[in-house]
Amino acid sequence: MSAQRTDDPVVPSLGQLPAGHASNASVPLPHDDKNRYSDDKDSSSNEGGFNKGDIVHIGSKSKGVIEMEALKARMNNKWRFVIYLFFMFVSYSLSLDQSTATPYLNYAVSKGFKLHSLQASVAVVTSIFSAMAPTPIAKFADYFGRVYAEIACLVLYTIGQAVMASAKGIVQFSAGSCIHTLGISGMFMLQNIIIADISSLRNRYWWLVAPSVPQVFNSFLGANVAKSMLGYGSEDNSWRWGIAMFCILIPPITTPIIITLWLGTKPTREIRSQIKQAKIEKNAGKTFGQRFWDDAKDIFWKLDVIGLLLFVAGIGLFLVTLTLANSRYNKWSDAHTIAQLIVGFALACGFVVWERWFAPIPLLPFALIKRKTVIGCCLIALWHPLAGRCVSTYLYTYLQVAANQSQLSATRITSFPTIGGWVTAVIGALVARRFRMLKPIIIFGMFIETLATGLMLKYRTSGSSQAELAIIQVLRGASNGFIPYPIQALIQAAAPHEHLALVTAGWTAIYYVAFGIGAAISGAMWTNIVPDKLNAYLQGNQTLVAAAYSDPLTYATKWPVGTWQRDGVARAQDEAQRTMVIVGTVISFIGLLTAIFLLENLKLTDNQSLEESEEYITEAEKNQKKALTVAAIRDGPVPAQ
Repeated sequence: MSAQRTDDPVVPSLGQLPAGHASNASVPLPHDDKNRYSDDKDSSSNEGGFNKGDIVHIGSKSKGVIEMEALKARMNNKWRFVIYLFFMFVSYSLSLDQSTATPYLNYAVSKGFKLHSLQASVAVVTSIFSAMAPTPIAKFADYFGRVYAEIACLVLYTIGQAVMASAKGIVQFSAGSCIHTLGISGMFMLQNIIIADISSLRNRYWWLVAPSVPQVFNSFLGANVAKSMLGYGSEDNSWRWGIAMFCILIPPITTPIIITLWLGTKPTREIRSQIKQAKIEKNAGKTFGQRFWDDAKDIFWKLDVIGLLLFVAGIGLFLVTLTLANSRYNKWSDAHTIAQLIVGFALACGFVVWERWFAPIPLLPFALIKRKTVIGCCLIALWHPLAGRCVSTYLYTYLQVAANQSQLSATRITSFPTIGGWVTAVIGALVARRFRMLKPIIIFGMFIETLATGLMLKYRTSGSSQAELAIIQVLRGASNGFIPYPIQALIQAAAPHEHLALVTAGWTAIYYVAFGIGAAISGAMWTNIVPDKLNAYLQGNQTLVAAAYSDPLTYATKWPVGTWQRDGVARAQDEAQRTMVIVGTVISFIGLLTAIFLLENLKLTDNQSLEESEEYITEAEKNQKKALTVAAIRDGPVPAQ
C-alpha cells in the first residue's frame, strides 16, 4: 500500500464511532487506499492550526503524532528558534543537575541521615527507574499528546526534587529520587522525540546533538557548583538547597517549550466544537458509570497496559538481579538470584508472546521489530555501552592505584571521552547533513572504538605515561560522537512517524540495560580476578589483601610506588584490566560487524520520515489483518467492534 504525503497538517476525522454510534461525518475504512486521504480543495490556509478540510484516515495514527504533524506544517523559524533554544537551556540545566547529583547524594545519606552504607542502594533504585521509565512515557506521549507528556514529566521532576530537598529520612529521599528519575528521564527522552517530530531526516543528527553540546562544560563545572553549594550552611543541610535550586530553575525554563507546543497543536474553535458534539453523540443515553467504563477500556487497550506491565516488571527484575548479584551479600549462585532471573526471563517471554499474538494494539508492530536496520541499531545499542562499561567501570580506581595518577589527573582522564564525544558528534552531524547518509559514519565510529579498545592492551598499563593514558581515552571518546546519535537517527529513519516515540524509547531502554549488563560483567571479572592475584602478589598476607581489595584508594596512600606492597596491587589490577580490555575489544568488534552487515544505508531526505519506511510498515500491518476503526475522541486505533 502506498503511503502518500500531504503538505498540510492532518487532523482526525470526526467519523463513525465505535459500537455503532452515529455521527455526521464518515470515516474511511482502514487501509482503503482510495479513501486514505480526503483532500478538500476549498480548505483554508493552515496558518491558524487545524482546519476542517484537513481530513485524513488515522487508523494507525495516534493523537501525539497527529498533533506534531500539524505543528511541523505550520511552524516557522521563530517557533523553531524558541523550541531549540529552550531545549538547549533545559538540556544544560538537567545535565548540571545530573553532574551535581552524586555529591549531594553523598552528603545527604552520610551527613544528613548518617546512613552512608545505603548510598549504593539509592543509586541502584534510581538506575532501575531510569531504564523502566522511557517506554511508558513514550506510550503516554503518543496517546495523550506530547504537550501533556511534557507537563507530566515536569511535574514529576519538580515534585521529586521537592521531596528530596525536604526529606527527613532515607525512605523519603529514595521515594523523591525515584519520582525525580521518572521526570528527568522523560524530559530527556521527550526532547529527542519532539526534535525528531519537527526535524527532517537530513538535519535530525544535527538537531539531536546541538541542544546538548553545552553539556560538555558540566564535566568541569558540576564539581565546582556542588562544592560551592555544599560550602554554605551546615554540612547536615547544605545539600538541600543544592537540590532545591533545580526545583525552582527548571519549570520557568521549560514553560516556553510547553506554551509553544500547546499553541502549535491547538485545534481551531470549529474543530473543538465538532469534538464536543461528537462526545455528546457518543455518550447519548449513557450513565456516568457506562461512560467511565468505556473510557477506561479505551485507555487500557490503547495504552497496552498489559504489555507495559510485563515489560516494566521484566526489565526491572532483570536489572535488580544484575545490580545485586555481585554485591557484598549476594552471589550469582544464590537461590533467590537464580529465581529472580527465571521470573524475569518468564516475564520477558510473556511480553513477547502477548505482543505477538494477543495484544489488540501492540506497542510496536512485529514487522518493524523484524526489520534488519532496527535489529542492527538495537544490537549496537547493546554492544556499544557494554564494551564501554567493561573498560571504564574500574578505570578511576585503576588510574590512581596502578597507574599512580593524582586525583585531578584521574578525574580529567576519565572525562576525556565525554569531551571528545561532543566534538566528533558535531563533526559527524555536519558530514551526515552534507552526504545524507549515516551508515558509513556509524561504521567509522565502531572502527575507532574497536581500535581504541584494542590499543589499550599496550597503552593502558601501570607503566604507561600520563600522555598515553590520556590519548587512548581521547581516541575512545572520539567514537562516542559517531555512534549513539547517528544510531538513534537511523532507527528513527527506519520507522514510520507513528512508531517513532516507542522505537526511540525501546532503543533507550536497551541502552540502559546494556549499561547494567556491562557493569555486571566488569564486576564479575574484577571480583574473580583481583582477589586471587592479590593473594599471589602480596605473598598471601591476608591483612594486606583485604585492605587492598576493599579500599584500594586508601591503601595506595599508605604504600608508595616501588614497594612490593604497592607493586603487587598494581600487577593484580593490571591483569584484571587486561582481561576486561580484551572482552571490550571483542564486543566492539562484534558491534563493528553488526554495523557493516545489518544496517541499511538509508538516504536522508528533507522529510520527517522516509516514504519507504511508511510503506514498509503499513503494508506489513495490513498483512497482519488487524482490523482497526477510528475512535472519534482519542484519535487512535481500537479493535473493531
